[in-house]
Amino acid sequence: MHEDVKFQGIGGHFRHPRGYVGRLCGHLMAIFNADMERAAIEQLQLCGQEHVLEIGFGPGVGVRLLTQRLPAGFVAGVDPSEVMVDQAKRRCADARMLARVDLRVGTASALPWDDGRFDAVCSVNNIPFWDQLERDLIEVRRVMRHGGRLAIAMHEWIAREAIRDGVAAGCSLGAGLPSILESVGFSDVMAWKRRAYSGSALYYAARRS
Repeated sequence: MHEDVKFQGIGGHFRHPRGYVGRLCGHLMAIFNADMERAAIEQLQLCGQEHVLEIGFGPGVGVRLLTQRLPAGFVAGVDPSEVMVDQAKRRCADARMLARVDLRVGTASALPWDDGRFDAVCSVNNIPFWDQLERDLIEVRRVMRHGGRLAIAMHEWIAREAIRDGVAAGCSLGAGLPSILESVGFSDVMAWKRRAYSGSALYYAARRS
């Protein structure tokens, strides 16, 4: 069965928003995921001048928060949905005029930046959809500087259904994300659970070795 069919149970439109329904999903994500975005960004412990990448930025709430936290920094991001890229660019229009934001259509599988480009990386509610989790995390590690921080957050129910359906990264999540992070070159890995506005959420933090 194709993965898009399997993931209908958790909302294919949220995985890859398209058209009118996709735009509506973006507005919902902006409301219900905002606290998870803030919590993930807090784990990056930013000072204000870092270069930060967000993978799967959705409607751009996290990107907007990052521009506010980084008055002398730079924010980049990839998302597979053109609808989400458009929404995020509109949300961050003033920052783009200052050339501090670079948002592109794409995924974690092939990041269009040089080795060691970023001080930190975050991902909120999309890692279960990554094509090959270990390989994609290696690609994320490639664009991070040594000692850079990684923050990941996801709804617990998304991870649970991804494991149940046996889809792509969901299968790997069942093996334990902390051990996977360590196996691909991250250290100081932490994992915890916290209640979010939209339900129980899983959080992970690590450093690039």
